[in-house]
Amino acid sequence: MVEKKALSNEELDQKLRDLVPEWQRDVNEKGVPFIYRVHHAGQFMDGIDFVRQVAEAAEANNHHPDIFINYKRITVRYWTHTVAGVTLADLQMAQKIDPLF
Repeated sequence: MVEKKALSNEELDQKLRDLVPEWQRDVNEKGVPFIYRVHHAGQFMDGIDFVRQVAEAAEANNHHPDIFINYKRITVRYWTHTVAGVTLADLQMAQKIDPLF
């Protein structure tokens, strides 16, 4: 199991570049950092299928993202609530689901 410790801004920037360069970082309304990636589906139901695949990977790894569906645009966001930041576990899940994009 990966230690769940929030990464510093510098660590997060480096890990994003090295591990999941297509992912972006942001902060929520409470100032908590998260990583995200947007998927643009061809059809609405293609997007729903994408969400199902992400959900299956998340469930298999017991590490669940926030998923926002806006018609054919799906946003997947990861951060660890218990440490109020992005952890190595979040980045590893981003790596696991990256091929789905």
